[in-house]
Amino acid sequence: MAQQQQRFAVVATIRKNRITPPGHRPKFALELFLCLFFLLLTPRVENLATAQGIEETPYYYLGCYTARLDLTQEQLFSKVPQVCVEICEVKDYSFAALSDDKCYCTHTVLAEERQDDLLCSTRCIASKSEYCGGAGVHSYYSTEVAKSAAAKELQVVNATENSLTISWLPHNPMKHFIAGVESTPMIRITNYMIKTERLHTYSMQPFFPQPEFIVQGNETKFEITDLHPATRYQITVQSLCESNTQGASKCGTSVVEGTTLIGEPSPMPPPPKVLTTTDKTITIQIKPVRNNNGPVTKVLVIVEHVDDAITQPFDSALLGSHSEAEENGLPYYIAAELDYDRPGDNKTRKFIVGDGKRYGRYTNPPLDNKNSDVHISLAVVSTLNNITKILYARSTHEQHVSSMDNFTYSTFESGSNSVVALIVTCSVFGVCFILSVITYFYLRYKTCQLRAIRGGNSHEMTMQQPIIDRENNGFVIEDDLPHNVENFKEQLNGLVDRLETQKRIPRNNLRLNVNDVVAVGNYGDVITGKLLQNTLPESTAECQLHVLSLDELISTDQGKLLQEFRNLIKLQEHPNILDFYGVSASTDWFYFVFEHQTVTLKRRLIESRRAPNSAPVQRITSLSEQMILEWIYEIANAMEYLAKSKVVHKHLCSHCIYVTAEMKLKVSVFEPTPYVQNQKKVDQTRWLAPEVLRYQHYSTKSDVWSFAIVAWECCSLGATPYPQINSSNKILDALKSGSRPAQPSFVYQDLYQMLLNCWTLEPSERSNFDDITFNVRQMMTSPRHSLCFDVQENKTTMNSNILDALPFYMPALEMEN
Repeated sequence: MAQQQQRFAVVATIRKNRITPPGHRPKFALELFLCLFFLLLTPRVENLATAQGIEETPYYYLGCYTARLDLTQEQLFSKVPQVCVEICEVKDYSFAALSDDKCYCTHTVLAEERQDDLLCSTRCIASKSEYCGGAGVHSYYSTEVAKSAAAKELQVVNATENSLTISWLPHNPMKHFIAGVESTPMIRITNYMIKTERLHTYSMQPFFPQPEFIVQGNETKFEITDLHPATRYQITVQSLCESNTQGASKCGTSVVEGTTLIGEPSPMPPPPKVLTTTDKTITIQIKPVRNNNGPVTKVLVIVEHVDDAITQPFDSALLGSHSEAEENGLPYYIAAELDYDRPGDNKTRKFIVGDGKRYGRYTNPPLDNKNSDVHISLAVVSTLNNITKILYARSTHEQHVSSMDNFTYSTFESGSNSVVALIVTCSVFGVCFILSVITYFYLRYKTCQLRAIRGGNSHEMTMQQPIIDRENNGFVIEDDLPHNVENFKEQLNGLVDRLETQKRIPRNNLRLNVNDVVAVGNYGDVITGKLLQNTLPESTAECQLHVLSLDELISTDQGKLLQEFRNLIKLQEHPNILDFYGVSASTDWFYFVFEHQTVTLKRRLIESRRAPNSAPVQRITSLSEQMILEWIYEIANAMEYLAKSKVVHKHLCSHCIYVTAEMKLKVSVFEPTPYVQNQKKVDQTRWLAPEVLRYQHYSTKSDVWSFAIVAWECCSLGATPYPQINSSNKILDALKSGSRPAQPSFVYQDLYQMLLNCWTLEPSERSNFDDITFNVRQMMTSPRHSLCFDVQENKTTMNSNILDALPFYMPALEMEN
């Protein structure tokens, strides 16, 4: 290496001496002497390096190319390619070209000028094993040793709201020479390290640094997840190479920029503040609008006429101008489209709704405030790269409630009238004060006389009636008030009227299988049937019907039914929630109609276990690790939607989750179906949180606990929670003492820790569904780092029962006694 450094120093000196200062003559004698000395020294240095086993700088042979006349010949003659490569490398050229002993340097190589390697037949003067050009052709060598290992043609091939997918060409190492002898490459790419840096975003939220990802050297594509919408990132791909001499090191870097797609605007814009109201106009104040998922392009002002007698659900797809609303008979329309694309637009501004002017594409017609209650709401429009997302913020009656900001003190007019009014007011207050004082002393006097007559030892602070002992558990339970039948049916009919038209199903559109009772629900039997409806993909759809006799429901069940019906109305169609087709009624019966699925998650997990007699078996289940994590994510996704909709499930378990024919999960939200097994119902105690077992306090945090139990069932292939406890009455005591479902040997720590974070006794310390979906998405990028269903050879032999590695499934413990 010392000889190589010496040669580099000589070449650098030659290069430096070529620059002639102004007013001086070139030192031709010195330059000629250095050239002759370098030429004489080169063979001796090469022989010395070879004799001492010193490895020389590697270089790459590119091939034989047509001789170019635009290349400048170097003044030094090269007897071996090594010298020419080092000369060009010192001058920061990418390629070296040789023809006999002439050396050329260039930055480019034209692919169309590639020739057959046999044409470069001239052997180098000092290295007969290498070729230095030929007749009309040059031999090309590369000087970019480090850059040659960088990811080639790095680009972004796909972008979503939260991910960017990059790709690059596979690494194709060129021929490698050391001292003229072709050998295996000294540098081999083992991994790629991918880093992500945020360049620009619209979000005001704090960002955490993106983690670094390490992928295998043979990979050519990678998806970077958990990114923020509408954010520009710089993605750096560094090649990690393994050298024969220096070990692992960074050997090349490629950079590309990518932007994620725009997301739905967030957070919700603040409601407009009503300043003044007239018969035809309403003046509002619009506060600055913030959007973390993209730019704020426009703000729509929406007018909605509210009439308690006629309620029509808001549908953003039908929202349009005032003329379109009149044609369609809609009580809501867009009154204005305000531009927010300039820097000074997003500020507090006043706007008069009903001034008759045109704003953007919409006309702002005068209002009719006398005959209807008018609500003003906003919609945020965000547009980026020809993609538009809109967030509608509905207003409520609170918009019209007066606050201290709108409160003004009334004043009297100047003159004698104000003096008279002030005197009358003071007189009234004075008389009231005197009367209250007299009443106080009179009552106090009578109380003292009564005590003297009785002469008892009773104390004022002693309660003279029985005390109801209540446990101070910190929770207040809101019991539903009992309803009489008429009041209950009236409220039920009101909820039915709020349903969409297609969900009010005529009775003659149902075909019931009255003998096929598949379950016993909390309000009646559950049977199968068929639904005839033209709006469905098929004219006939299999359905599941909850059959209710309204007259037989007790008051407590009536209240619960109304609450669950309200929850159903809140929910929209979701891919991981069992579809609610609607309701129907006859003279004596009331029906809730749902999508029909037959395979529960519990049953599918149990059936996936490998049979003991199927040896040799390499895995303990027919399901993949990816499928299990996808199922956990789908359950978390459904529960996250319920939490955002302010709906508490209360009874989440593996028996109320169904597996479709496409291997997708759907959660039933209308009182989980306790299926009959050997004339017994499912005991859901093993899925409930401690505060539910003790206080019957249901919340989203109790749903988080139940979700973690179901996720544990997925990982353990349908095992029974707490199999060591044979009575459900002992579960609460076990939970207080710290007992939790055990960690199976094939479930790794990161996944099990996520479950433990959902099983804390204090509900406020549990994870929320947003964090859970984020963590599961992370695990889905590398499923076998969270789960591994392969049979462990050191623990299991071909003749042993592979089910010994699985937690027990005990159906008897899950049934009610």
